[in-house]
Amino acid sequence: MRVDSFTYELHGADLVVHPDAPVDALHTVRLPLPSAWPTTGRLVVRASGVCEQPFEAALAVDRVTLSAIVPATVRDDLTFDVELSVPFAALSALAGDPRRVDLLVAGRPLQLARLQLVPTTLSLEPDSFELREATDSILVNAPERQLFDLQNPEEGFWVGTGRWRLRLLVDWRRAPDDSPFSLDARPADVGLRVEHPTFSSEAVREDPSRRAGGRRTYTELYVDTSHPSLGEGVPPEGVDLPLRIAVSHPLSVAPVEGLDLPSLRLTWTRVVALRLRDPRPSLPTFRRLSGVGIDFGTTATVAAFTHQGYRSLMRLGSPPDARTNPAENPTVLLIEDHERLWAELSSRDATRRFPDLLRVVQASHAAREKLSEFPNAVVTEIKSLPERVFALDQAPQLRDREKKADFLLDEPRVRMVVRAYAYLLGRAINRPGQEVFLRYWLTYPAEFDERARALLIEEIRAGILLSIPEGISADEVSVQMQATEPEAYAAEVCPELAAHPAFAPLLEKFGELRFAVFDFGGGTLDIACGRYRPATPEEESASGCTSVIETLQVAGDDHLGGDYLTHELVWLVHQHPEHLPEMEAREVPMQRPVTIPENKLARSPQLYKRSLAARQNKVRFQDALALEQVKFKRANEMARVDSLVARRLDESEVALESLKSDIPGVQKKLGTHLEERVRDGARQLASMIASTPWEPGAAGSLAPASGWRERGVVILLAGNSSRSDYVERALAQALDAPDLKVWTPTDDFAPQGVVRYETPSRVERGAEILGVTPKTAVALGALRIANRDVHLVRAAQGFSFFVGDLRGFPPKFTALLPMGTLPQNPDPFGEHYLDFGPWNGQKPLRIAKEYEPGRMSANDPRIISVRPEIPPEAAGRLYLCPSSPTSVMVHLVLADGATVRAPLNLAPYFA
Repeated sequence: MRVDSFTYELHGADLVVHPDAPVDALHTVRLPLPSAWPTTGRLVVRASGVCEQPFEAALAVDRVTLSAIVPATVRDDLTFDVELSVPFAALSALAGDPRRVDLLVAGRPLQLARLQLVPTTLSLEPDSFELREATDSILVNAPERQLFDLQNPEEGFWVGTGRWRLRLLVDWRRAPDDSPFSLDARPADVGLRVEHPTFSSEAVREDPSRRAGGRRTYTELYVDTSHPSLGEGVPPEGVDLPLRIAVSHPLSVAPVEGLDLPSLRLTWTRVVALRLRDPRPSLPTFRRLSGVGIDFGTTATVAAFTHQGYRSLMRLGSPPDARTNPAENPTVLLIEDHERLWAELSSRDATRRFPDLLRVVQASHAAREKLSEFPNAVVTEIKSLPERVFALDQAPQLRDREKKADFLLDEPRVRMVVRAYAYLLGRAINRPGQEVFLRYWLTYPAEFDERARALLIEEIRAGILLSIPEGISADEVSVQMQATEPEAYAAEVCPELAAHPAFAPLLEKFGELRFAVFDFGGGTLDIACGRYRPATPEEESASGCTSVIETLQVAGDDHLGGDYLTHELVWLVHQHPEHLPEMEAREVPMQRPVTIPENKLARSPQLYKRSLAARQNKVRFQDALALEQVKFKRANEMARVDSLVARRLDESEVALESLKSDIPGVQKKLGTHLEERVRDGARQLASMIASTPWEPGAAGSLAPASGWRERGVVILLAGNSSRSDYVERALAQALDAPDLKVWTPTDDFAPQGVVRYETPSRVERGAEILGVTPKTAVALGALRIANRDVHLVRAAQGFSFFVGDLRGFPPKFTALLPMGTLPQNPDPFGEHYLDFGPWNGQKPLRIAKEYEPGRMSANDPRIISVRPEIPPEAAGRLYLCPSSPTSVMVHLVLADGATVRAPLNLAPYFA
């Protein structure tokens, strides 16, 4: 016989130590003999070769037989394998010097390699083993799920939910300093096998590029719950996916002079059972679940649902600190690899969901935290992206974090960004292995481009559908965008105020609660006037609701929000006379706010063109100078910095020194600017209140808003920016109420007509009753509408602008077509057309969103001049008819009786 190869293996509980390569008789194999080795351990010798006939063999050490006599496995071609083992009890006597090892065949010894068993206190057993599901952890900074969650029959994984990232973590005890053996914790090899008759091992993969060592073994696995082999093999009650994990590590041996010592390898195994569940048997339960109300905000997104009678808010990841409201999820997306993002989302077919966006994007808090470091890779204000690209031609230029590759957000890519964020939001709502929600009700700003709204609802629906398990038909999922943000806020707050004793006199006097919502959010100002009233018998029969939110008038400003104000403050700091010379000398660019007109006389216009450096400087100025906080309280001052590192046009960096100069002057300018900008919104609210037909059948008027309290109107402050001190003061001036004080439900004074509804959370009968904030109330109101707690009704919407002319001397703006006028059919010419007097084709109309009679001159920035599309040489008498809330029909009667007509849409002029 001839022995061609053999090896030694030291077996413990689920682990093996063995030479890393084949050995021969010239080697000395040095193996550790740990003091804590399990009593079931054994030494195994495997040999193979060629023989002439079947035989039996035993193992001898120093010519002492230690193993049982076992028959070799001999094949037809006379090749053989034989395995012999020595129990742990016999090994301790062999520790110390190298020993001769023989294969005894028919009493004759055949020498193998020498063996040295070295006693050691080194532990070869893993100290701890963890397998965590971390897919959403890397996507949105969500908490990881533990192995218990993955094995839980009530959780686990839904089949048909794509690839899930598992983090394998193994800790080891520290090796003694004098140990002759040293373990490399980084895996050398990872073997995975699914021990199930129908499930393929291809459903589980390892990513070798993620292997790491040190004190801890680390690698990443991926479980593909959409793998074809899992398709129909999951019973209604669920099934375990048994996964055998085998991990090998290099085990180095200290050299010994005169000995040829082969390197070793340690291999340990674990078998874990991951729970797979089919969502289809639970579909009747999912149909009974609450709807989900979503406030898809410019700055943050909030989602709300009801469970067992209690309302709850959802979080998309974990906030960085305790000061951040965990329910307010930043509407922010970090793009790490834009090419992979486009490829992954554009390759989805009708049945394949759950795109693999790991290390492609991050969202919410995880993305917001990267904004200061990688501002050019972070997409903010996702909600306003469609309008910026469609109406304003402001496709942002970005640079992804992974490849540092530049790209523009055109319409197809804007769609991908919205879809990706909605998909990650849907993942957070439909938690793995738990509830799957099927009904979603979203809100939108009062002033919103219709094309942009259509894109948002289409892509948000597509994104949420990607987060629904593949076994559930798309027909089961409903996504609607039917309520404006101020309407949803009123739906949440009005029922609570109507039940509050402080508002009982108003309800008793008017039989309803009249409201004007001032929703001052991150990106928009939305205003809605209406009433909360009992439903008519017809309304109750049609909707099943006993109460109604009836909207009488909506308007707003899609460029007056907290984020725009912060950007304007950044701009003012950059342009301050004490700072601008250094900015120009050192070529430090700055992103110009869309609300600031371009200065054609600027000395260095190249600084204000769109560039990545300008965008990055905007973020750096905002964060370093704490300008976000300046807008909330008058006492909040701009942070003082000795120097600030900014980007130059050539993308090099420079330390700015001038920002520490004239702090009082800068602070005064910022405060004055905030007063003026917030006052614009307050005056628009006053004009809306005055022009709203509060009594049934009444029309709007041009009367001052000073009588709002007598009309029973309650002003509701919504949006986080409404917390600003500047809002209270601006409202007091615009509403002619110098004593005005904002009331909250926790105040001990009587309400004065302006309410910021904010309540703390509380515990009742062991359950947490959710608190309400000016931001979360919008999502909670959308939830009320979705669950049919209140019915939403829109009265015929009045005209959204004041249209007029400059009249008198000195000329002042006179509104001839007031806001709130009900639109009419423009086709027949008649008394419903308003007479504007003599006119010609060269004379513009004057348009405004607010009106102060006798105080608005030609250079008032609130007035926009619009020239109708009529021939310049035409002259006659002009008539106007509002044909929709944002459009008019222009009708010019010429001197000879002929007429010229032209429709005019005013909305784009205020975009």
